[in-house]
Amino acid sequence: MIRVHLVELTSAEIPPLREAMGDVQAAVATYYAETARGGDLGIAVRGFLASAQVVNDLLTNQATDAAAYKALFVQRTAPSPAALAVIDAVKYARNVAQHVLHIVRPSDDTVLIGGQLGLRIYAVWDKVPQAAHDRLTNRRTQALKACYDSVLLGREVVGTMMDTLRFYQAVNPAIVHRDTRGEWTGFPLMSQQGVIDPLHPEEPAELEAAWNWLDGRIPNGDARVVCGQVTFAGVRYLCGFTFIGRHSFTPFAETVRQVERDLASGAPYLHGDVWANVDEVTRLFPHAQGAVLFSRNELNSWASPITELERGADWCLRDDTEVWLGVVRTEQLNAGFPLPVAYGVRRARRLNACVPPSV
Repeated sequence: MIRVHLVELTSAEIPPLREAMGDVQAAVATYYAETARGGDLGIAVRGFLASAQVVNDLLTNQATDAAAYKALFVQRTAPSPAALAVIDAVKYARNVAQHVLHIVRPSDDTVLIGGQLGLRIYAVWDKVPQAAHDRLTNRRTQALKACYDSVLLGREVVGTMMDTLRFYQAVNPAIVHRDTRGEWTGFPLMSQQGVIDPLHPEEPAELEAAWNWLDGRIPNGDARVVCGQVTFAGVRYLCGFTFIGRHSFTPFAETVRQVERDLASGAPYLHGDVWANVDEVTRLFPHAQGAVLFSRNELNSWASPITELERGADWCLRDDTEVWLGVVRTEQLNAGFPLPVAYGVRRARRLNACVPPSV
């Protein structure tokens, strides 16, 4: 057999595994939302551990190709020893939570990150006391404590959750649970001003690679409505608003060439009089990071697919050229912004990652 994935799955095995993976993705999104709401992080962490271990158990004990999955942990080579250690560490933490009278939760040593547009709790994994560890009756489970101490203990929780999702995707991408737009269910996580930790399991950690990743993927949202064309540093940009349903939480600015690539990938860009058809409803969304617009009617009643990408002269629906130039500048390195700052702004807009979790 020619092996395409690390673990081959039958057509009957993919749906239940995809649902189980969807539970893991939802658990990560729930935990992340709680870090902004100030809720009980312990409940969310234990929900993640339980759902992540379900996927591990199904692949280990139920998949037809289970031998290939178990071989990964024996050979410790694919996708990487560190990724395998994360799964073993999650298994250990789940067994402690399930079989020992010890509350598995993040450490109380947390810090607040963010700024004017919202704060978020930055929490790390807490230690498992030796007394709790000694109550485990399975020696194979006890042996996994070394993995927990090396790859989870003291590390930021969301990052390790993302490592878990990346591992399962590497095992077989077919089990990723996706929404009706084709995006990972629960993602992207909501952007946090000044924080450039990945918001998406597929997002590269290295910023230049991540920038290229953003440009190469279809922008998130249901549609982008173009409001004008401006020129900055000799390059023409199309600007407007990204809508999800009838709401817009963020503007966008893309070069004409980038819009051409997006259209070729199937991204919907529309043209219509935004200002004549929306109301500003920011007050209804206290966790929004900017102005929120609401279309009084469905977009297709007043906007249609764009037919003219580039005009000889710049234009705007109303006299706000300087406003749109400001939108462009905030994600341009040649405007003086350092790469992490510019990337954070561009990522939030292109991933449509300013949408509150409640939407």
